[in-house]
Amino acid sequence: MGRILLTFCGLVVAGLYGCGQQGLIGTSVRPQIAPSVKESVEAESSKAEAEEETAVEAAGAEINYEPWYALGPFYNITFDQVIGPESGPDLTKVYEQDTPFKYKWRLHPEWKDGDGLDLRLLANSSMYFYRIANASQATTTEFTVGTGDGIQVWVNGDEVLKRFEVGNTNTEKIMAELNQGRNTILLKVFNKSSASELYFEK
Repeated sequence: MGRILLTFCGLVVAGLYGCGQQGLIGTSVRPQIAPSVKESVEAESSKAEAEEETAVEAAGAEINYEPWYALGPFYNITFDQVIGPESGPDLTKVYEQDTPFKYKWRLHPEWKDGDGLDLRLLANSSMYFYRIANASQATTTEFTVGTGDGIQVWVNGDEVLKRFEVGNTNTEKIMAELNQGRNTILLKVFNKSSASELYFEK
């Protein structure tokens, strides 16, 4: 009988000890759960911040370039000779020179940016190129222009490039300030004696 009682007591003590261990395990597990929840919250917060940053970047200025207009070529002139568009292009105006020719702006929707245009200008002649850049907000943009001999570039009436190097075909990167809405880009290409080409990449 004494052995039975001792055995019963031992089982009770072991049961209580086991329950105590389960209680400790249950308590010790909970603190480990908390960091996981915290990490999950932090991960969601970081994800939201990343999405917000992406949305801000995607909300940057969008620039839409309209097709080119071209005027000319004008013959037997010098690089610095002013024809008229320099002071502001007028797409409705007819330009005249000391030749039988009259010049009007012509639209060229077939011209693709990034493709070199073979202008086939004669010696001592020039052409003008004009287009509109529509910006969703004020911004700074960069574009590349290239040609041989002489080139001038105006953005919103301000001269941003003037170069005259006979026989050299170079490209120039131009940083330009655009206003929200409509912006004008005007190029003058002059050929002194060599082959002429125009390159524009936005």
